[in-house]
Amino acid sequence: MTASDSTERFSSRVADYVRYRPDYPAALLDWLHGPMGVSHQARVADIGAGTGISSRAFLASGHPLVAVEPNAAMRAAAEQWLAPQYPQFSAVDGRAEATGLADASIDLVSAAQAFHWFDTVA
Repeated sequence: MTASDSTERFSSRVADYVRYRPDYPAALLDWLHGPMGVSHQARVADIGAGTGISSRAFLASGHPLVAVEPNAAMRAAAEQWLAPQYPQFSAVDGRAEATGLADASIDLVSAAQAFHWFDTVA
């Protein structure tokens, strides 16, 4: 599978992602904010954000967040779902190997179920 194939593979399945993909457990945020000491104000980059399922959990906890997603249809779904509710949400066209984010602009990086799409050599 080429890099472009991997970023477009689910374009025709966005509605299924929105409808059927499960949320992440609240215990994850409890762990980050408790034992790990991550502030609710920490700026998060959600790499491979897809439709924004993991992004929403961070946003609901008060985190400013930038969703990094190379698939335009997935990114648009996240924008439509999250931007109206969360003013601290933004999304960019990028991938793990080239996020387009400024150096030192992020406090916490998340990659919820996205690592298998990364170009591990790059």
